[in-house]
Amino acid sequence: MTAISRDARRWAVKELARRAGVTRDFFHTWTLEIRHDVTIVHVQPGTSKQIRFRNLSAERCNGLAGPNFHTIRAEWMSPPEEPVRSAILDLVVPFCEEAGNGRRPLFWRSRADRIECFVDLPASVLFSLCRVEETQQLRTDTHSRFTAGMSVARRDGFLDRPIVDECGLGLAQALEALVPGWRPKRRPLRAKISHDVDDVGMHTWLRPVGVRAQRAWLRRTAWSALPFDLRHAIKLSIRRRNPIPGVAHLLRTLSPSQPSCLGLVQTVANAPLQRGLDSAVYWKASRLGPFDSGYDPRADRVRTMIGRLREQGVENGVHPGYQTFRCPQQLQAEVQVLRTVLGDEPLGGRQHYLRWCPETWTDWDNCGLAYDNTVGYADQAGFRAGTCIPYRPWLWSLNREAHLLEIPLLVMDTTLFDYMHLRPDEVLDQVGAVIRKCRTVGGVFTVLWHHTTMRDAAFVQLYQQILDMAASSERFDWKSSLRDDWR
Repeated sequence: MTAISRDARRWAVKELARRAGVTRDFFHTWTLEIRHDVTIVHVQPGTSKQIRFRNLSAERCNGLAGPNFHTIRAEWMSPPEEPVRSAILDLVVPFCEEAGNGRRPLFWRSRADRIECFVDLPASVLFSLCRVEETQQLRTDTHSRFTAGMSVARRDGFLDRPIVDECGLGLAQALEALVPGWRPKRRPLRAKISHDVDDVGMHTWLRPVGVRAQRAWLRRTAWSALPFDLRHAIKLSIRRRNPIPGVAHLLRTLSPSQPSCLGLVQTVANAPLQRGLDSAVYWKASRLGPFDSGYDPRADRVRTMIGRLREQGVENGVHPGYQTFRCPQQLQAEVQVLRTVLGDEPLGGRQHYLRWCPETWTDWDNCGLAYDNTVGYADQAGFRAGTCIPYRPWLWSLNREAHLLEIPLLVMDTTLFDYMHLRPDEVLDQVGAVIRKCRTVGGVFTVLWHHTTMRDAAFVQLYQQILDMAASSERFDWKSSLRDDWR
């Protein structure tokens, strides 16, 4: 990994300032002085008031995920007010050169017009938000994903905390001490509820022509050609080593009283609207394969549903298929197909199976997509990028800020059920804790709930309870956030 550029360091300071409640106009009055050993932020023109961050040495940027990097836990500059005091007992800063001897304040006043930070907080923010540790990691799971279990956050026990946002509150405290009369801009809790349409109950792509080609196609896709609910029932039985739950699920699926797969899309998308929350549905355009159900979004039934949802105020977006990961040509092709149905309006969405890496941002940016909502772990709920505040990511290889917005994913239904194996009461405790942390830092609570889980009454009830917990939040206007350009 190369040294941190001046532009990247300025971006990190900006993101930290945003989380501190600094307005764009105030930030644009700041000047940054970047030396080899220190970054100095002059926060008030015509005065000597400054905040100084110790710089990470260029040679120590290599081996980011190695044993030479540490996570420190620091104290507040002064005891914060409630509810922050009870919710955030300390400030966590990963990717530091040294572990430090005991806890000390992250920010402290060295003289009347100067506040110091004893670590390279901008570098930590940059590495966390840009997921730089994932570029250093060669291990992946069976779906080529970087998992929560491989992360520094899991290793050092802070995956359940939006540590970048919390450090932003620490900076706000320092600014209040340095600039009397300044107060941070407060953000309310907001929510974004979304749904991936992995299957619509029909395979509408054309099959290969010719007997021999069709036989080969059937052999390759026999499993994926099964209805989603049948595959889910079989996997449920195998995973639990007990056929009864899987058989019961299958019987419910085959019942003629069950709504259609597309009907479930309507059901899952309407529930947030009934509580004053926004709802987004992401559609696929991938060919049939081992991990793609292979429906055509241009089919009449799908087009009709998309139009109906649009009339009801539901956002429609993109859900690129399994094979688009690290394949920008395939991604481009699927997005083009989806645009023929969804139109030329700004589109956001999420990668299938949460197959994502930092290069995915560049691929999406090149497709002209407006936002991504993939950055969350499949195997663990929490804060993969250390934040719940949407941001334009820094594209490390291009040394520039992306045009698209990243809206981190915090909770996914299958994560809670299939990976974490939580009981219903544990699910509500887990989600409730995430919502409380988002509220404390003024973030956006995001949840992915698949329409296919709505066949199970227990999952329906959990979904409704989660929506009820989020109903006190405000709507998240991602288009406004996209226009709020700090560059």
